[in-house]
Order: sequence, then structure tokens, then C-alpha cells
Amino acid sequence: MLPARFSEIRTRILAIALVPSLVLLVIGVVLAAYLTAQGRHARQFSDTFSAYRESAHDLILAVEQERFQSLWQLAGNEPNPRELAAARAAFDETLRKQVATQGHLAAAGGSMNDSISAFNQLQAKLPQLRGGVDHGTLPPADAYHFFSALLDYGDESVAALGQSENVPDPTSTLRLMQTVSLLHVVEANARAAALTVTAAGPAGLPADLVEEYRDQVGAYRVALTQVAVALPPELSKRATDIVASSAWQQLGAMETALLTPAKPGAAQLPMSVTDWRGVATHVNEQLLTLWSDLYQAAQDHARAAATDKANNSLLAGALTAAVAIAAFVLSLLLANRLIGRLKRLRTETLALAEEQLPETMRKLSAGERVDPETDSARLDFGSDEIGSVASAFNRAHTAAVTAAVTEARTREGVRAVFLNIAQRSQLVVHRLLEILDDAERRQEDPEVLEILFRLDHLATRERRNAENLIILGGGRPGRKWRRPVDLLELVRSAVAETLDYARVHTGRLPRVFVAGDVVADLIHLLAELVDNATAFSPPGSRVEVSGGIAGKGVIVEIGDQGTGMTPEDLARANAMLSRPPDFAVATLSSDSRLGLFVVARLAVRHGISVKLSDSVYGGVRAIVLIPNALITTGPAAADGPEQPALAEHSPGALISAMRAGEVAETPVG
Repeated sequence: MLPARFSEIRTRILAIALVPSLVLLVIGVVLAAYLTAQGRHARQFSDTFSAYRESAHDLILAVEQERFQSLWQLAGNEPNPRELAAARAAFDETLRKQVATQGHLAAAGGSMNDSISAFNQLQAKLPQLRGGVDHGTLPPADAYHFFSALLDYGDESVAALGQSENVPDPTSTLRLMQTVSLLHVVEANARAAALTVTAAGPAGLPADLVEEYRDQVGAYRVALTQVAVALPPELSKRATDIVASSAWQQLGAMETALLTPAKPGAAQLPMSVTDWRGVATHVNEQLLTLWSDLYQAAQDHARAAATDKANNSLLAGALTAAVAIAAFVLSLLLANRLIGRLKRLRTETLALAEEQLPETMRKLSAGERVDPETDSARLDFGSDEIGSVASAFNRAHTAAVTAAVTEARTREGVRAVFLNIAQRSQLVVHRLLEILDDAERRQEDPEVLEILFRLDHLATRERRNAENLIILGGGRPGRKWRRPVDLLELVRSAVAETLDYARVHTGRLPRVFVAGDVVADLIHLLAELVDNATAFSPPGSRVEVSGGIAGKGVIVEIGDQGTGMTPEDLARANAMLSRPPDFAVATLSSDSRLGLFVVARLAVRHGISVKLSDSVYGGVRAIVLIPNALITTGPAAADGPEQPALAEHSPGALISAMRAGEVAETPVG
């Protein structure tokens, strides 16, 4: 489960760390793209502005020339077909060039497209209008308004260009608006000149154009003075010089004469129409050049501003993207570092729980000295929250080791008291058996002797109980044999130590001898198994003990006719017999079959295999395998007189005879 939890923590940490960084990265990339697009649009505006300048200049000049020539002819003045044809050819050429320029203007969007569409619709009527001029059937007012409308749409195109969202900066917008204002001055001057031609003609100025003539004259004269103030210094001076020039004054005198009702007719004009035409052309060219230069200055500024904006946008976009990427990478590194620390904490904590703590418990079980201070965990993860968790693990481990040491010391104390009491009881029983042996040798009365044998039998069982306590406490009983013992005698001695020995039937056993240092423990082991068989079988049933020789050693089988054990209990008992648990009160109290625990401890001590299974009678069959290493081919040379056959004795005599081959016990008092 731990890796799954950790994986979930990893996902959450990465989400917490990386989601804001990813959002910042997306915002940075979007902002960089937006700024780059803004720079590109600024460059497009600069290109459109530049492309419009030359075509606008040519268009204004061409429209003004054809309008002037058309009104000149309609006014009844001496016609000049060559000049009219040249003006029309120049206008047509300008219109052909306008196709590419309109593409740039259309890219600016907004009201620019509306102005272009209206200009094209008006242009389609040009052939019909020219026919009316050639036949003299077109009223001068219609010709005037037609060509003026063409230039009005041109002015609107320039104004719409200034309102485009792609203008790089406010200064560019201001400069563009200045060009529009100056263009109005140029156009007002050209319109006044066209109306002057009509007013100076034989038919005079139509009534519907008188007010228009007065407005245009006043407009260009007042507007130029106002515009000149806002122009750059050099251009402002040029505009002031135009206003102060003699040509400007002559135009004013001519226009004043034509607008004064008290002085009608061409005879009272201050100059001839031919002379006036030269002066008007000169002033118009000056104004148009001033406008062209102002437009060029505005174009240069727009190009420089667009270049700066594009470069700055590209730089800002790159920096924004770089900062976003750096924040993302930094968040990833910090998250991975945090996850790495958590991994290390997990690894070291698992090592603490699965290696160090079990090793400490093993030392305590083996009786080695353990110091909680030196054997405690040393997880060092700094002073932050992870370090606090590691410190908590350190304190928990120290508390666990301290509690284990305390418990081990308590258990060791209890075990020492336990062993001391058991060994004292063993000493008392040992002295009792010595007294009984002495009494049996001196007594000749069969009835009294039988009572002594029964007391001897009970004392022997009590000695085995004391030995059980010593074994449970981890000690070794003091009984030992100096020489090998016949397996049959060993089995009969074990049977003699049981309570219901009369119910036990000993069958055929192989003629083998068991090494002397194993005899005491093997007698104890078999006696416990036989006791269990008699205790958990009906009182009138028999317990069968038999044996045989196998490849790995000698087998002794003990079978009863009891109710048996469940498969779960058999599996649990066999597991304990093969791997006996450590001595603990909880272990003992959880299972009342203490004899099996003693059997398991004795079997493991000598490498003897004990396994329980179902018997053919429905009870339990215990199979004891004594390995070949514990079997000898014959008895060793006896140090004393040869013992009598044990089978001939009663249980009490059998125990006494077996005891004759023992080494003196040395129980602890």
C-alpha cells in the first residue's frame, strides 16, 4: 500500500507545484504571441502608411488637375483639349496604381473598407461624367461635386488609417491626423482654385456654388494658420512662409474680388485668369509638397515606432516565455527535490522498521545489551516539516526501543525468577527421589514397596513438570546420561513418567541406541507426547507406541484414539513444532497445549522432527524422526555393573533402573 500512497502524494505535490507554473507558462506563451502579433501589426501599419503616400500624392494631384480642366472647359473659357486629355490620362494611370494600394489599406480593416468601396462605386461613374464634360451638357456644380467627392473618400481613407488599432503609438496617430488636416487645406485650396475658374468665366459662378466658394476660401486660409502651429518646427516655418508670400496675397486679392457683389465681371479683377492660374498652381504645389513632406515625416516616425514596438514586443515576449519556462523548470526541480526527500524518508523509515528494529529485537532476544540512546534512529532531514516528521519517527523509534528494552529486562527478570523457582523445585524433587530410592532399597514389604514405587512415579512426573518450567524459561534440565541407551528402554522410561502409563501399549521398536547426551531430552519429549495422547483420548482407550527405521533416522510413532484435531489446529500445531515461538506469556496463555511447546523447544535443540497427523482411529498420530546423527550402533562400555533388563520392572523400578545410568544432577538452588 505504501508505494500507492506515495504515488498519490507525488501526484498531488506535482499538481500543487506545476499547475500554477503551467498556467504561468500558458499565460507567458499567449502574452508573448500577443506581443509578437502587436509588433507584426505595427510593421504592417508602417508598410501600409508608406505604400499610401506616393499613390495618395499622385491621386490628389490627378483629381485636382482633371477637376480644374473640366471646370475650365465647362466655364466657357478657351478650351485646351490636350491639357484635358493629359489630366485624364494621368488620373487613369493613378487609378491603375491604386489597385495595389487598396490591398494594403483593406488590411487595416475597420471603416477603411467602407471608404474604398464608396470610392470604387464613384469611380465607375467617371466615363459618363467625362462624356457630359466633352459635350458641354454637364452642369459645373455636378463636375465639381463629383471630383470633390473622390478626394473626400481619399481623405476618409487617410483618417480611417489613423484610427486603426495597429497604429504603433499615440505620436504616430497625432502625426497622421496632422497630415489629414493639412490635406484638407490642400484640397480646400484646390477647390477654391477650381471655383475661381468658374467664377472668372463668362457665365460666372452658379448660385448654388457661391456659398461653397466662400467656405472653401475661408477654410484653407484659416486652417493653414491653425495647422502651422502644431507642425514640426521646420514644416511650421515653411507653412508660415507660404502664408506670408506674395502669391498667397495675390490669390487672396483675386478671391476677394470675385466674392464682392459690387464688382462683378472679369474687367475689375486684379489680374488676368492666365496670370492667376500660374500663381494658383504655384501655391497649390507648395501646399502639396508641404503635405508630402509632413506625410514623409509621419511615415518615418511610424516606421521607427513600429520597429521599436516590434523589437520590444519580441523581446518582452521572449522574456515572458523565458520567465514562465524558468518558473516551470524551477517548480519541477523543487517538486522533484521534495519528492526525493520523501522517497529517502520512506526508504530510511522502512529500513528502520524492517531492518534496524528487528535487529534490535533479535539482540534483546539473544540477551545482548542494547542502549536506547546509541541504537535509536538517526533520521536527519533538516528543520522543515519533513524534518519534523523524521524527528517524530526518531522519537517513536526511541520510545519503541526503550519500551522493548524495558520489556526485555522485565521478561529477563521474570525469566530469572521463573528459572530460580523451577530449579529450586527440581532440587527438592531430586532430593525426594534420592530418599525414595534409598527407601526402596531398604524395604522388603511388597505392599509398602508398591506404595514407594507409586510415590517415586509421582515424584518423577513432578520432576518433569519442573523441567518443563526450566525449558520454557530457556534453560536446560540437569539430567544427563554417560552412555547410549537402547531405544526400547528409552521409550519405556518415557511411558513410565506418564500418568496413565497402564493404557500405553509399546509395540515393536528397532534395536538401536540413542546417544547419551540426547537421552534425557528425548525421554522428556516422548513423555510429553504420550501424556498428551492419554489426556486427549477416552479413559478406556489405548495409546499405541511403535517405531521403525527410515532413511534419515529412526521413527517413533505415538497414536491415540481420541477425537482428533481440526485441520486448522493441526496446521497451527505443526507450524509451532517446526518453528517454536519465543517464550512469552501471551504465547502460552493463547494455547493450553503447553506440552507441545516444550516438545518443539526440545526437538529444535537436537534437530529432531516432530509432526502431527490424523491417526487411523480418528485421533492424532505423532511422528518423531530421530536423525541418524543421534543414533549409535551399540552401547558403550559401561563404567559400572551391567543394568538389568528394564522391561522386567514395574514403572517405579523402571525409573529407578534408568536413573542408575544418569550423571548427578546439578540444579541451581
